[in-house]
Amino acid sequence: LLYEAKGQLEDALTAFLNALEIDPGHVPSLICAASVLRQQGSRSLATARSFLSEALRLDRTNHLAWYNLGMLHKCEGGSASEASDCFQAAVLLEETAPVENFG
Repeated sequence: LLYEAKGQLEDALTAFLNALEIDPGHVPSLICAASVLRQQGSRSLATARSFLSEALRLDRTNHLAWYNLGMLHKCEGGSASEASDCFQAAVLLEETAPVENFG
């Protein structure tokens, strides 16, 4: 996250991909990798979508995954309705999420 915050997207992506090599099902790393890929532009959007799809397959209630999927729809210039649905799901899930993950 530090690399991403500093705008060092390649370093951030490398760190997230390294984490996924250790644990391919680590949902936060899937989401962060997708976010970085989205920020890198159009040639990376399909890969970002696959990471988010996997994150949501593993955790359908992850509000950050839904938010990032909405951002992806927005970047792709797709249906505003699809993006809106994702954002609404993200808000609802965030409001109902426990303060701390006990899983």
